[in-house]
Amino acid sequence: MIKRGCLIDWRENALDTRQMDDLAAVIAHFHKAAEICSQGGGRKLIDTVIDSNDVCFAEFGENIFGSNEVHQLTKSSKAYSSAIGVTLDARAKQGQVRHCHGDLHLRNIVLIDGIPMLFDAIEFDQDLAEIDVLYDLAFLLMDLDHRDLRPLANVVLNRYLDLMDDTAGIAFLPLFISVRAAVRAHVSGAVAMTQASGDERESLMAEAQTYLATARANLNPPAPALVAIGGLSGSGKSLLARELAPAFGAMPGSRIVRSDVLRKQLAGVLILDKLGPEGYTAEMTQKTYDRVYRECEAALQAGQWVIADAVFAKPEQRAAIEQVARHQNVPFYGLWLEAPEPVLKTRVDARRLDASDADRTIVEQQMNYDLGEISWRRIDSGQSLAKTVKIATQELRFGMDRTGPEMG
Repeated sequence: MIKRGCLIDWRENALDTRQMDDLAAVIAHFHKAAEICSQGGGRKLIDTVIDSNDVCFAEFGENIFGSNEVHQLTKSSKAYSSAIGVTLDARAKQGQVRHCHGDLHLRNIVLIDGIPMLFDAIEFDQDLAEIDVLYDLAFLLMDLDHRDLRPLANVVLNRYLDLMDDTAGIAFLPLFISVRAAVRAHVSGAVAMTQASGDERESLMAEAQTYLATARANLNPPAPALVAIGGLSGSGKSLLARELAPAFGAMPGSRIVRSDVLRKQLAGVLILDKLGPEGYTAEMTQKTYDRVYRECEAALQAGQWVIADAVFAKPEQRAAIEQVARHQNVPFYGLWLEAPEPVLKTRVDARRLDASDADRTIVEQQMNYDLGEISWRRIDSGQSLAKTVKIATQELRFGMDRTGPEMG
């Protein structure tokens, strides 16, 4: 029985990460169940939308968009499409083109008893609905970012990728998000031209120009890099990763590769299910770290910043994640979090709805680990999260000044 329903409220502080985790799960479930349409999507569809956008900019863009800006956007979009066209078509053959929502933005999502539900999907145009699942998701990511909610967009993306096992698809997001933003740009421009009110007209024109700027910026993503965050259970690795991720990499931020999540996937259980001792054998732990390395490689190859979140207690584990960066020829930044034992125990006791199974007994065991020499930047995470984030951010920025990758 439906007790309450309301549109997703995107106003400041009205949405939280838990809702975004739930929303990502709803979208992933919807996409997994959607009909496969192997004849749709692909480069042909994206090129058609790019050409359509160019025509619409010419029709509705007078006195709103600079002709050179539009020309450069179209040129860059086609070059991007050409570069990834073969692999984009391959995704269709792999079942990644499905009968999707087609119009997946915040105004088409409703909360019913606190659970996100999708509605008002496109049913009238096959070309708009039979699309790559990540092109479907890209509209929501772009919409969240446009409303200055990039941290929430990053939460949606990472949980979705965790559930869909589609990290390689990150390579297509810059173009997908750009095309979505370009559509919103000329639509806003067209609506602006219908407004008699000067203030409303000016507001819509400004919004259209912002969308155009987003479309152009996404076609020039920053170079990838690898960040590893290690430390004993309760040191704050996952919280720090979630805080850092939106600020680094292509929109909407870094891919977070968390060992706790991958361990659950390997065990064939849900992310929040608790594992027994069989989930933490030496063999299972090795498989988990091997999966972490592979997932990081996939995201780096796709061109995105990556944050690897794991204990990394053994020197050989730290060496292996550094080797991933060397193999991919990207900058590496290692952060080691440490806090007093009472703080670690208090934090693991307070966890709720978390992928980690660590408790105070695990913390006691870890306190006896021989960690070996730690060359990563050591950060006292017993202080506030804000201070930890500030120190970590400064470390990454300092490293970037030396190595060169741009900040998103």
